[in-house]
Parts: sequence; structure tokens; C-alpha cells
Amino acid sequence: MKVNVFIYLLFTLPFLSWGQTTKVSGKVWDANTGQPMPYVKVQFKNTKSGTLTDSVGGYSIETYYASDSILFSFNGYLTMSNYVDLGKEQEVNVRMATQMKEINEVVIRPPDELPSVRLHKKVIANKDINNKEKLSSYEYELYNKFQMDINNIDDDFGDQFIVKRLDLVMGYLDSTSSKKTYLPALLTESISNFYYKNKPRQKKEVVQASRITGVENLQLDQFLGDMYFDINVYENSINILNRSFISPVSNFARNHYRFYLDDSTFIDNQWCYKMRFVPKRSGEMTFTGEMWIHDTTYAVKSFSATIAPDANINYISSLYFEHEFNQVEKEIWMLTKEKLIVDINVTKKSKIYGFYGRKTSTRKNFVINKDREPEFYNAESTVEFVDSAKTRSSEYWATHRHIPLNTQEEGITEMVDTLKKMPFFKTLSNTLYLATTGYYPFKYIQIGDAYSLISNNPVEGLRTGLALRTSRTLSKRFELGGTIAYGFGDKRFKHSESIRYNITPKKRGMLTAYYSNDIEQIGQSPNASAVGATFATLFRTGPLDKLTFVQRTGISLEKDYKKDFVLYGGFDWKEFTAMGKANYVRYNENLNTYDTISSVVSSEFTARIRWTKDEEFLGGAFDRVSLRSKYPIFSIQGIFGVKGLFGSDYNYQKIEFQMEHKRPIGYLGSIRYGLNAGYVFGTAAYPFLKVHEGNQSYWLSQHAFNKLNFYEFVSDKYVGGFIENHWQGLLFDRIPLIKKLKFRLVTSGRITYGGISDRHKREMLLPIGTKSFGKIPYAEATVGIENILQVLRVDLVWRITHLDPGVHPLGIRVRWSFIL
Repeated sequence: MKVNVFIYLLFTLPFLSWGQTTKVSGKVWDANTGQPMPYVKVQFKNTKSGTLTDSVGGYSIETYYASDSILFSFNGYLTMSNYVDLGKEQEVNVRMATQMKEINEVVIRPPDELPSVRLHKKVIANKDINNKEKLSSYEYELYNKFQMDINNIDDDFGDQFIVKRLDLVMGYLDSTSSKKTYLPALLTESISNFYYKNKPRQKKEVVQASRITGVENLQLDQFLGDMYFDINVYENSINILNRSFISPVSNFARNHYRFYLDDSTFIDNQWCYKMRFVPKRSGEMTFTGEMWIHDTTYAVKSFSATIAPDANINYISSLYFEHEFNQVEKEIWMLTKEKLIVDINVTKKSKIYGFYGRKTSTRKNFVINKDREPEFYNAESTVEFVDSAKTRSSEYWATHRHIPLNTQEEGITEMVDTLKKMPFFKTLSNTLYLATTGYYPFKYIQIGDAYSLISNNPVEGLRTGLALRTSRTLSKRFELGGTIAYGFGDKRFKHSESIRYNITPKKRGMLTAYYSNDIEQIGQSPNASAVGATFATLFRTGPLDKLTFVQRTGISLEKDYKKDFVLYGGFDWKEFTAMGKANYVRYNENLNTYDTISSVVSSEFTARIRWTKDEEFLGGAFDRVSLRSKYPIFSIQGIFGVKGLFGSDYNYQKIEFQMEHKRPIGYLGSIRYGLNAGYVFGTAAYPFLKVHEGNQSYWLSQHAFNKLNFYEFVSDKYVGGFIENHWQGLLFDRIPLIKKLKFRLVTSGRITYGGISDRHKREMLLPIGTKSFGKIPYAEATVGIENILQVLRVDLVWRITHLDPGVHPLGIRVRWSFIL
């Protein structure tokens, strides 16, 4: 144990000094005469931080750099080195002795390594000092401007009848240096104050002004600040658009880049070296570009790069970004200007309309190392808006924005209002909405669901369905929705109705009331699931012959609380009726017979707490998508069944814990993993226990076991986990023929284990085919290829344990997979 502690301290103590100021002062005398020595060079070892002694031999010097020695040098005297304590203020006095030595022969040899390599090593050695993350705290004012343009507009665009009548639109057409014609469609600006604290690491952004022109019903403004678009070139991996690129300032960058020292000059009165970088191999997530390095601190003065031409990434024809850094205080470099341009198209040579995304940021009014009280960061949200942020006047913007708008940007509002009248713009917008939601929007209603229009199962035979819901044009806080489906086999209609009301739009609070009667497959997903999904029912590996007709009604409230919590509470009444080959049977001990149960009823109260540090969401008033966080998602849920309430048959309590985390892992791609565990107290029939999720379809499920049959395992106590790694282009990019296809490797593993008590079996017999885990958990693994034709993923699934005689343990599963 003592050895482990020693090793830990050995490796961590040098890092504890990063970000701490070492201050040294004292006097220098001649060792022979005792006289003070002026103009002696005093320098921290292995740095360029130095000074000269004054007329009476005094000096004072300080640095952030983690140098544990200070050097004293003067012509004709022996150079002296003294040890100093890192991160402390101290006094060091020295007496220098004269030097007497002969001049030796000077031999000039070629360098052992290239100058560019030596310079890059200096950058890496000093990057933790030059990184802003070293500071105990910092603040600044941030201005962000983001513009979205429609590109790939061809020459025929101006010949459209409506365009000929809209001279204003033609006046906004522009072209870039690549001769692509584009039309501005969105402009958003924000001015905010950004705050950072190191220990513990906390961030806060207060938006002082925000405006969006060109797009309605989309909350983008809180994601345009530093909180969610922070690119730090000093990190080993640069995360852009949810992909990890290897930084040229990475510790292992020389394994992936070639560096060339091209030039040197003064920039802002600071001597800098120009270092160009290109990828060593094609296909990797790397950049091509250049950076200017300050010759004294070895900090990055400016940086510009584009993604490598052969990088394995979809829909991004090009991506360019540039950073400019300035020394806002001595030895403190901060990013002051930033530009990012992304060209988004179906393919790099696509003729279909695409988009440019342009982001420009400037930072000023820096405050360094002036810590605020911890309570300052304990706000309701990581990104806050002052009350008048979205109602600022034109005069305010003209006075406070860091960069004036040009004539084209000033008129985007008028142009977009005109653009919305154009059929191609409406069609493009509606088609994108259909692809992402499954609904096609009209003025007051939306019609769908495209993913459940047609399906098939043994009970209903051919099934068709239709869904309707009101749009935000009708109301931004209130939504009515419903579905209707018909089975041509059972000649029966099924339907559902729901009402959603956002009771607190500023801090989302979604109140929902619902009723439904439909057929479901218990154990198809983490919760009972409707069978109307088209792909899951049309491409089956086994019959959907153990179905359940479910009548359900309830009410729930989901409320965002503080920064990181989402609270959920609800009541759910449901009646289950077995259909197809499913049946509910109970053993009658008194008569020694088996009784068939027509249906079972449950009344449940649910309470759930979900916590994720710094999680934010993108969406409208009703539906939203988590943008994830670099931290895990934790949730704990309790479900409480109450016997006798509205005819409920059982008393039971279900407690479940879940954790899920998704993170980019740099060169190795991205990883998603999770754990779950649960226990059921009391007594209940098996449909209300844990029916372990299976999949009897060739359609790959990411939330179930793909070689597990429905009802194969049922538990009242259980634990499980999964892990999935998307390797991006790694491995396949090393195979010449496969490399051109841009295939990507994906691997995963999933495991679960549980058991069931006899008290539940006495309430209802388990279905035929249900097994016991015994002492062995169920496990399966997959290896797959994704990005086939940019849209398809194919996995080979291996059932590792609980093998069935005569059934092959391997299987193929397929799904759509739209990824960058």
C-alpha cells in the first residue's frame, strides 16, 4: 500500500504545480569582492522567462511554468543553478564566482532531429502552462454570430417563376471562393458573460442579448456560446460535430502528423514561428493546416485547419476553423477570435441543396484569477438569460456587438420572410421534419407516423395506422394528439388520445394525460411496446404470437429542476388481456386445478429522478432531444402498485437504478455503456415484473438482446450492463480496398442476470418457454459494419450462453444508421 501511495505521489506531484505561480526575489553579489552585480541574467530553467538584476543586484521574477530551478548567468562568471519550491513565494540570494577556462574546439554537426520536431516538442512540453484550463478562474465577454446558408443553388434557380417576381431574393444570392452559390437562411447573435472556475470545475454563461432571424420553433440560442461550441486546440482530441479529431497539439500528434517549419516573423510585436502540419495517413480523423508558435512561451499564437480530405466522415464536404490567441496578461494566453465554417451536403459532389454553417466569435474584457463565491455558480441553469435578453433594441445591438453586421446580414429578416413563400423552401423544410420526426407538418396539424403506417402480426394480420397531432402554429404550450389503427385479421380498431401542456415553458414542466387501447408485445423494449413498428414486424425471426391487449389511462408530470435534475411523477392504470398463444393461468391449490385468468389489472404510481451534470436539450415546446453531457446519466425509479385501487389486483413495489454514458474517446472512436439493477417487492403477476428485453426480428435493436426470444427470462431481481464502441474509421482505414468504401467497425456486448421468487409464480404461471438463469448470466456480443452506403448497419450477433439445441448461436441483424 505504501508503494502504491509513493507511485501515485511520484506521478501526480509534478501536475499539482500546473497553474500555480512561483515567485522568486533576492540579490546577486560577486563572490570575491562582495559587490552587488547589476545586469545578471536570471532565468527559470528550461523556459524563456527571465529578467536582469538592477543597479544594486536585486531581482524579482515569477512564472506559471513548472520549473524547479533558477539560473544565474553573467559573462566571465560560472553559471549557477538554485532549486526553488514550485508554487511558492521565496527569496534566493547568490554569490557568483569568476570563470577561468580554455576555449575548446568547436565541431558543427547536422542536427539529430528536424527543427520542426524540436519546436513541436517545446509546444507539447509547455502546453499545460499555456492552456487556459490552468487558471484558477477566468471571465470574459463573448460575442457569437452564427449564420446558416442554403448552398448548391444552380443557375436554374433564378428562372423559377416565383423567384423572378422576388428580386430581393436574387439580391441575396452570393458565392464563395469555391464558386458555390448560396442563399442566407438564418442569422443568430448573442452577447454573454462567460465564467469559469477550476476547483471544482464549474462553468456559467449569462446571456445578455440574443436574437434569431430566419427559423421559428427552434431553441438554438443557448447552444451558440462557449458552453457547447468550445474548441480547445490544446486538448489531445478536438470534438466537433460529435466526432473526435486528433489535435496537432496532442501529446501523440507526431504519430499522426508530419510537421514542417516554414517561416518566422513578428505578429503583434511577438516573434513567432510558422509550423505547417499534414496527416501521415489518409482516412484518419485529422486536420491539414498551420499554426504560429510564440518563440518565448511556445504558446499557440494562431491556428487554422481544415479536416483532412480523406477523413472518414459523412455529409460534411468541408470544415474549416481558425483561432487567434493573445497574451492578455503576462504568460496568460486566451482565445480572442474564432471562426468556424462547415459545408454540409449529402455527398461531397452532391447536386442537392445543402447548407453552410458559419460561426464567428470574439472575446474581450478578460478577468483572470479573481475567484467568485461558490454560490455564484449554483444557478437554475448552466446557461441563463437576463429578462431583457431577447427584446434588445436595434440601438443596443449596434452599440454592443463586437463586429458590425454587413448590409446582407442586416437584411436577412426581410429576405427570409420572402424566402418562406417559395415552394422549394417549404418542401425542403417539411421533408427534413418528416425524416427526423416521422410527421409531415401542415399549418395547424401534423400527420404521421411514417414509421408505423403498415405492419403485420398473427393476431391482427395486416395492420395500418395513422397519427395526428396539433402543431405549434395552433399553440406553443398545448398539444392534442391521437392515433388510430385497424387490423384486417381481427377486424378491430385500436386508438389512443393524449393531451400535453407545458405548464412552465421557461423551465420545462410537461403535464400529460393519455388513454389508449392497443396490442403490445411485453418484453420488446425496456417497457411494454406497441407492435405497430413497421420494420420490427415485417422482418421477423420468430412469430409474434404471445401478444397482450392493453387498456391504459394515466397522467404524468415531467419537470426540469435546478441545473441537472429531471423529476417525473405519474399515475398509470392498465388492464392486460392475453391474446394469440399467450394465456394467463394460476394454480388453484384448493382444487388442485389450473384456473384461466381473463385479464389482470394494475394501478401504479411512479416517481423518478434523473440526474446528469451539465445536460442540455435541443427541441421545441413539446419534444426535445438530449445533447448529452460528458458526464453519465443516472436515474432511480420507484413504481408502486396499489391493490384494490380502481380494481387493481396486486400490491408491489419496483425499484430500479440505471446509468448510461456516451463519450468520444479520441482516436478510438466513441463509446456508450450502461448498467441497470432492480428489485420487486410484494407480489405481482409476471407481466408486471422484469421481462428481459428480446428481439424476434432481423431489425437490430439497440436496447434489447437481439438473440433472445420474448418471455425467455422473467425476474423480480436483476442486474445487467452493456457496452458499445463505434471505432469510426480505425482498422478498416488500414485495408486498401475497404478504405475507399468508408466502412466503420462497431462492436458491442450485453449481459444480464436475474431470478424470480415462488411468490410471483403462485400468482401466475410463467409462460411456456421461460427459463431460469441458474448460475449463468445471459450474454451476447456483436461485431458489425456501419456506414454501408452511408445509411446501413449490419451486425453479426453471437449468443454466448444459454444456447438452444438445434438453434445456431449466430445471427444477422440490420438497421438504418444515419451518422456523420
